[in-house]
Formats: sequence, structure tokens, C-alpha cells
Amino acid sequence: MLNASQLADGWKQLLSRLGSAEELEATAKASGALLRRREIKSAADLLRLALAYGPCGMSLRTAAAWAATMGLGDLSDVAVLNRLRASADWLQEIVGGLLAQRLNCSSATPGRIIRLVDGTTISEPGSDRADWRLHYSYDPRSGRTVDCELTGAQVGEHLRRVKVTAGDIWLGDRNYAKGEGLHHVVQGGADFVVRVSWNSLSLRTSSAQPFDLAKRLKRLGKTERAEWRALAHTPDGKTVPVRLLVRRKPPEAIEREIKRIKEKAARRGRTRRSGKPDPRSLIAAQYTIVATSLDEPAGQIFELYALRWQIEIAFKRLKSLLHIDRLEAKDPDLVRTWLLAHIIAALLIEDHATEALDSPPSALRYAT
Repeated sequence: MLNASQLADGWKQLLSRLGSAEELEATAKASGALLRRREIKSAADLLRLALAYGPCGMSLRTAAAWAATMGLGDLSDVAVLNRLRASADWLQEIVGGLLAQRLNCSSATPGRIIRLVDGTTISEPGSDRADWRLHYSYDPRSGRTVDCELTGAQVGEHLRRVKVTAGDIWLGDRNYAKGEGLHHVVQGGADFVVRVSWNSLSLRTSSAQPFDLAKRLKRLGKTERAEWRALAHTPDGKTVPVRLLVRRKPPEAIEREIKRIKEKAARRGRTRRSGKPDPRSLIAAQYTIVATSLDEPAGQIFELYALRWQIEIAFKRLKSLLHIDRLEAKDPDLVRTWLLAHIIAALLIEDHATEALDSPPSALRYAT
């Protein structure tokens, strides 16, 4: 979580990372966030108010009192509410600008670019379901987010949503194992490595015969590794060549996965066996299965997929340090402002951490 002192003594340094004051003023005016300058006189002050309400954890009433003490303006909590509700589109532009700078840096990096993709959900106060979804793309080489999109929870995770550049390698979990998404990636001249389950993809052999992955897994017996080639089909009839790599999990990992599957089946009770899991799921639970368009050795592909832990850690930081999952608002525009302010804070923190890691030890010495 941001500290309020960073919006006071450290504000000028923080603001310098977001572009010039003139650029902020222009975008705030163009987006409609700052048409009336009563009390809040500048785009910088409006941004500071949004960060105070979002990642600094202030309520609307507390933010109003804080704004008065900081000399930003004498605002009621309703006035703060109205200002922040009108700021969502503008904050989205700021997020886009921060991310554009990172993409420019990535394009100058030699070698193939690896992109991790994932999503996380956020619930509104009192809700018993997911209400919002944050779609993230992450660069494991720089340790920074390179793209994000905020949508309603009904918008699922899909590779069709990513911005593909030729030469990229996209890594995704089982939610991204969809034929249309894989086709989107290869059509853009990129490659993919996605985890799959026994029924994630509609698969056929090169001779157009059904490819029964579950049956092939059952036949493996004690075999530790396997590899097959197949064609993944999309609903509209397109095909994508995939290479399926299989590796047996350690015994403790198998035990955990089988336990999870049985507990999930018992909760849902969806099968005809009164809550018993599908036997094919129990067989697949013994293996890690990935589909890829790459031809590198299987061991290297699994090592590549293992990089996904970095985006999972990024989500944990968002929730455990910035508390983005402790959403306090229900109004859609206010929710967007609250979440986007958190994302801006997260991007600034990533930039600061990267700069600190890039600094040589000599740079840390005190000036004499």
C-alpha cells in the first residue's frame, strides 16, 4: 500500500515518472476528468486525490479531509466521489502511457520476447462472486507488467485478447488452452506454450481422426514422459498444429491434485456418480501436460513454462501489499477509478524496483 507521505514530501518525484504537467493537464481535460477547476485546480492534484483514495486506503470522507489539510481544496465526500467517478477514463490513459514506455524498451531488447499472461478476479463488498477481472501480460526478463486490461468478470481469459508481435513466445495456464486463442497467436507470427487438461482442446490426428488424449494418458502406465503431435481445431474450422508434451508429477503433487479434484467434485456434485470426479481427470492429474508450437527439447519447454510463477507473484503483490482485492466501492465508475489507481501505483513500484536493481553498488554510497 502507498504511504500518504509519498503523496506529500515525495510527490514531485513520484509525479515526474508520469510525464510532464502539461501532458497530464491535456489528457485530463480531453477525457473530461478536469473540466471544472473549482477546488481541484490541476490534473496533478486530481491524480494525487485518486491515489489517496485508492492505494493509500482512504475512504471518501478521509480523502476529503486529507485534501483540505494538503491544500488541494475544501471538498465534501460527495464532491470527492463525483471527481473520482469522472476520472476513470483518464486514469486508464495514464496506465496506457506507462505501459507504452515499457513496450518500447522491450522492443529494443535482443532475442525473442517472452510474455506471461494470466488474469485475476476481484469481488465487490458483500458480493459472493467475482465481479471484475484484471487481465495481465508480464515480461519475466524485466520483471514488469507490459499490458493490462480491466473488464467485468464475465469476460474470460483468452489469448485472443493479447497483443501479439511476431517472434513473441506466450505462456499461459489451462484457462488459455483454447483453439481460437492458439490460432490468434500463430497467425501473428508468435509461438505459445500453454498448459492443457485432457479435454481442453478439440484434437485430431494428422489424418483427421479423433485424438483421445485421456485414453493415451491411461495407456502410459508407469511411463515418465511422452510426446505427441496433433491438430487443435477451432469452432469455425481452423486448425493449429500442436506438440503435446507430458511429464509425470512427483508423488506428493499427484496426491494434492487428486485431493483437490475430489473435493471440487464433492462440492459441485455435477456428475452422475453423486459427486464423484471423472476418472479421466484423476488419470490426467498424474501429469503436467503442455501444448506448444515450439520445437525445442521438452526439458527446455517445461523450464520455459515454469517462468509463469513470476506473474503469480505479481498478483500476490497486488493483493497482499497493495490490497487491490479489498475493494470498497460498488459504483462501476468509482470501482474503475479505485482499481486503476492501484494499477498505477503497482506500475510505479515496479519501475522503482527495477531501477534499484539496475543501480551498481557504488551508486548506493552516501555523497561526501
